[in-house]
Amino acid sequence: MSATPVPTPTPTAGTARLRALALVGAVLLAGVIWLLAEGVLGVGLRVPDGPGSTTTSELALPTVLVAVAVVSLAGWGLLALLERFTRRARALWTGVALAVLGLSLVAPLFAEGLAAGGRAALVCLHLAVGAVLVPAYRKGARTL
Repeated sequence: MSATPVPTPTPTAGTARLRALALVGAVLLAGVIWLLAEGVLGVGLRVPDGPGSTTTSELALPTVLVAVAVVSLAGWGLLALLERFTRRARALWTGVALAVLGLSLVAPLFAEGLAAGGRAALVCLHLAVGAVLVPAYRKGARTL
């Protein structure tokens, strides 16, 4: 009797479509949060000029949109690599994604020179993007 290896599931076109929609959704959601904070609530979104800096710079909408798109694509790329080279892609990627999300919250939570409203809006922005991308990218990811 010979043992036949069980094929591991690979991402399908539906999975890729879901991830693409999540990427677009994350970018749009970030834009909506920025517009609400800046336009409706009048909160001026600012970011620290560097680690340990007490000065800040304005956070423009195009910067937010491009940053979310780049980070989303990087996450998708990492997941694709893990799916190709490991059998535990979902678990590994989820750990990395949550660590990156946690690290991304350091500046909005602890930087000096940010107003409370701006700080809250930045935290919401980071958490909203993570809340869209992490579950959507995990869906259909290769597991044991």
